[in-house]
Amino acid sequence: MPSFFVDSLPDITNTYCRELLRCIEINAGAPDIFVWLKQLRVAPYSFDVVDNRCKKSPDYIIQNLPPLKISTHFLLAFHIKEFEENSFITGRYCEPINSPVNLYMRDMYIEYRIKEKATNTILWCKIKGYFNTDIASRGFFFIFSVVNKIMMGRQLCNLKRLSELSATGKVKTKMYDLKNYFVKSGIHWWIFCRRHNCKGLIT
Repeated sequence: MPSFFVDSLPDITNTYCRELLRCIEINAGAPDIFVWLKQLRVAPYSFDVVDNRCKKSPDYIIQNLPPLKISTHFLLAFHIKEFEENSFITGRYCEPINSPVNLYMRDMYIEYRIKEKATNTILWCKIKGYFNTDIASRGFFFIFSVVNKIMMGRQLCNLKRLSELSATGKVKTKMYDLKNYFVKSGIHWWIFCRRHNCKGLIT
């Protein structure tokens, strides 16, 4: 298992720290995977009906996608905390956390990390959250973890498929309309973010 940037961040006192860890093996190199991680700024690549208002996540490499930078809006309800090209991206939930989620959760981070092996590559995803200690907050985390397993499973499979297509040269490159990439994007955005001005952070 690789080391994660999120584990170097200070804990929050008087909370329960909860972690979720997912991974998938991909027959592609780090650059072919990382290009799709960067595109999580414009689409979730999970269940588009739920998380992207039925708008299909791009199955092509976005030619005009701006370079990564700290504080760029990421994955519907995060902002980029840290990154390293072809290695990892760490995001932090939009602050302040909106009601009613702030009744249960104090903070949350997500990190995608690429680990190359001799014959293939593993894409890891670690979620680290700080939740209040009451029973309602524990129930919220349980529901979150179940939903995350479903959504993240779909997302990782999509990222695997697209990365492997990229590695074999079967993916096109196109321009993308960045002005309309983040228009009230799905239930994840509605619960955790709800900030219309976040879309300006793409550039």
